[in-house]
Amino acid sequence: MEQCRIKNLEPGTDVGLLSYNETPMKQFIYKGISVISTDFNQLGAKAADFVRGDEKLQFYVPTKLVLRDSL
Repeated sequence: MEQCRIKNLEPGTDVGLLSYNETPMKQFIYKGISVISTDFNQLGAKAADFVRGDEKLQFYVPTKLVLRDSL
């Protein structure tokens, strides 16, 4: 974002911004930052299952693309 300001570039028009892992703040920065993020609720539930259980766990936690005005 700072480089865009310095070079007078418009995010979402002149350049695209993509970040990893959703945080509440990313929807409010500028016009919103697009993210690739994992489902942290599901990840936490699977981690709890692993801790409570006594068997090995192999699981794919889905990821999603949240498109906002930065792309």
